Amino acid sequence: MKLKLIPKCLAMGLVSLFASSSGVLAQADEKIDNLQKQIDALQARLNQAKDEGGRPGFLGNENETLKFNFYGETKWNIKNGADKPDPHRFVLIPGYKLSDYAYFLAEIEIEHGGVQDNPGRFDGMLELEQFYADVKITDNISWRSLGVSLIPVGTVNQYHEPDQFYSVHRPVMYKYIIPSTWFETGTGFFGENLAGREELSWMLYFSQGLTDDQGTFDSDGDWSPRGARPSLREDDGNDALAITAKLGYQKGNFSSSVSTYITSLERNNGTSTDMQLFDIEASYRFTEGAFRNFELIADYAWWKIDNPSIIGDNNVGEHMDGYRLEVAYHHMMGNNELVPFLRAEGYDNSSDGNYSGFVEAGSYNYLSYGAMYKFGTNWEIKATMRQSLDDDSKSEFSFGVGFQF
Repeated sequence: MKLKLIPKCLAMGLVSLFASSSGVLAQADEKIDNLQKQIDALQARLNQAKDEGGRPGFLGNENETLKFNFYGETKWNIKNGADKPDPHRFVLIPGYKLSDYAYFLAEIEIEHGGVQDNPGRFDGMLELEQFYADVKITDNISWRSLGVSLIPVGTVNQYHEPDQFYSVHRPVMYKYIIPSTWFETGTGFFGENLAGREELSWMLYFSQGLTDDQGTFDSDGDWSPRGARPSLREDDGNDALAITAKLGYQKGNFSSSVSTYITSLERNNGTSTDMQLFDIEASYRFTEGAFRNFELIADYAWWKIDNPSIIGDNNVGEHMDGYRLEVAYHHMMGNNELVPFLRAEGYDNSSDGNYSGFVEAGSYNYLSYGAMYKFGTNWEIKATMRQSLDDDSKSEFSFGVGFQF
């Protein structure tokens, strides 16, 4: 009798199991339907955002319509026994995707705390350093619209965020020889894959020339083209065009570039002289072998001035040059990085003056050493000793904090 009940019990159990499974399957189907509805809703929101030109938001990535980047530096300098704090710069970089082939970028900079409005409180400036649109013509050629842009000479002049150089201050040649930050009103073209080689890039830029209308070539007591950068607004007596050409090479851990800047310096008294700047630089970072994590950097810039006597300063010669030779070591510490460095650098802004009354000012050479400690990718602290090999009064110790995001 009991044996006869077994099949019945099994049958009832199977029926219950199937019934239970059917309920589970029904619940699973319902969940899948709900998930599909959520996916459809998200897709609809995404499509709406695309139709409106991008999703809303203050910050974004390259694929979004609007984004903002920032960088800045604060420094504490000790020179000749005097301490000098300096909120050197804060830079806002808004960018806007105009279309799939056009992108707008600007760079607005506040230096040394702000524009002077109370003597002794602020001694800085507010500058529009970049303001242009890049328009893609072909896959390898783009046009940079008429606007304000950086002169493409030297890496540090084009890429001068605090983590792009390891010292607190930029190399000295980028103050007295290449007057960084050097920006002018102009337009030009740039591209990649030159002659079908992906490692080659190029840029051709047309801009305002230099001027000495106000006798401003003298900068910080040393003759320098830094004071010859023209006004972006006023008529400074120079109608000359400047042409800059740059060729870049990047392959693996090796990068280099050569660039030249050609112009005619004019004064409002009708005199003028042709000028040309040439720069060559290279860097290489070892990734294996006995020199793994070491980086070598070399940079040399040279000016040729055809007729320096018209400038009206007796220590202006036919040639100026500047250099830096640098070795750095990259020590990774998790997501952070310690970079000690040693740099030989210098400049000569007054040589070969073949005219009556010329007085050669001499050259200046430094040994700079220190370290940068970088926290992740967004900020770093630095300490640098710049030791003058010619004049102790020019030696300086600096501590700085930089950030970029």
